[in-house]
Amino acid sequence: MFRTVVTLLICGVVSSPIWCLGQSPEPSQASASSPEATQAPVEPQPTPVPSRSYVYRIENSEAIADYQTNSAIVRQMVDDLVMAATGEPTVSSAWGSLVKPSDVVGIKVCTNGAPLFSAHPAVVNAIVAGLTDAGVPPQNIVVWDREERLLKEAGFRAKNAGYRLMWSEGNYDPKAVITSPISGKLIYGDLFFMAKTPDTLRGELREGPVEKEKKKPRTMDNLSDESHLSSVLTRVVTKVINVPVLSDNFFCGLSGALFNMTIQNLDNWRRLVQDPINGDPSIPEAYADPRIGDKVVFQIMDGLIALYAGAPFGDANYAIHYGTLLASKDPVAMDAVALQRIDEWRIGAQMEPASKTAKYLPTAFSYGLGNADLRKIEVVDVR
Repeated sequence: MFRTVVTLLICGVVSSPIWCLGQSPEPSQASASSPEATQAPVEPQPTPVPSRSYVYRIENSEAIADYQTNSAIVRQMVDDLVMAATGEPTVSSAWGSLVKPSDVVGIKVCTNGAPLFSAHPAVVNAIVAGLTDAGVPPQNIVVWDREERLLKEAGFRAKNAGYRLMWSEGNYDPKAVITSPISGKLIYGDLFFMAKTPDTLRGELREGPVEKEKKKPRTMDNLSDESHLSSVLTRVVTKVINVPVLSDNFFCGLSGALFNMTIQNLDNWRRLVQDPINGDPSIPEAYADPRIGDKVVFQIMDGLIALYAGAPFGDANYAIHYGTLLASKDPVAMDAVALQRIDEWRIGAQMEPASKTAKYLPTAFSYGLGNADLRKIEVVDVR
């Protein structure tokens, strides 16, 4: 389980469900000094989740063909979605209800399957145009993901794009630590990965048996139970528009909104999604960290190309030109709707449903992150 200083200051218990201070049941008739009061401690209440969540969906078969997007159609789809989801009459007022011009707005994309199976620049360009209409200057708009190489393969550009392009690899925050009891092997790109330790060099000295035993080199396993958050998230952006992809994931079942803000923003992440964990409860616990979840104000899921198997890298045999975008303020509800559709495709292909692996969504509900029960989620089709 993750242990973060901020979380411990806010919450009395960091287990499922999260209990928040300042909430208590009806006061007892007993006085504070009575035996009843001392023997029956006040039990905190879980973080409330709205009784219903809304996921907005828009489809247009002409938005993409042969993996090529129609930018004008995609722009209109994004505009219609954000107005519907916010209830605002104009694009500028819709984005203005989510962010301020003084905010540094991060657009967190997912480019694991670049170039074909990632968030599309056409979607991001539409978001950037809307933010600009709302008065956010280009220098205050940041598009980022883990790897520079994949960002560029996906078609994102650092120059004359109306935004700043940044990446997490090599830019993790040493002070933003998330721990769990699961150790993982560090690889190149993780903050504290070391190719060779000083102790190893010392062990190569030619000395007598006694001295050599005293200075025996450590086993260089590069193991760690710590992960570090992206500096882009902790030190640069103040608000986040989350742009995940509609895709399965070999490791944790779903490359959705929760995955995109947690696993994709951490180093030493592999330990958090390997069997038998599959991201539960690591993903919900990470998203519940205020340094992550509190910055996200909106999410638009890119389902122009949907992947129901073969992710995170992508396989054209399991790709569908879906021409669909989803939007919501509830990341759990959005993931639940996406997972249902992926399961339908997988069952049709005689594959096991992805929901058997993506066990972290019900846990996310218990953490107060959103609704995972489809009966409590209303999908609104935007025409």
